[in-house]
Amino acid sequence: MPTMQGKIAGPVVVDRDLDIDGTIVGDAIVRPGNTLHLRGVVTGNLTIEKGATAIIYGTVEGHIRKTGGTVVIVHPQGKIQAQASGRDDPSNNASSSIDSC
Repeated sequence: MPTMQGKIAGPVVVDRDLDIDGTIVGDAIVRPGNTLHLRGVVTGNLTIEKGATAIIYGTVEGHIRKTGGTVVIVHPQGKIQAQASGRDDPSNNASSSIDSC
């Protein structure tokens, strides 16, 4: 699986399995049969097409559009951040969606 690091100008179209450690500046689209592993941020929208997978350890600042496939987002907020902001920790620090289509 190819790996990219740093700031990557979007839109990023994932048409092969891809591992990114950094920021996608703009939108990202994950095409069918491909997987995006991202440790960082998508500053735009994230689209996951039918049969695609996106595993995000970070945040998506725009909208998530899922027309099928699998999305897993592990939120970066931890106890120290929650205490500093006065907010409670979320009861579930990961969210996922799997489409059986």
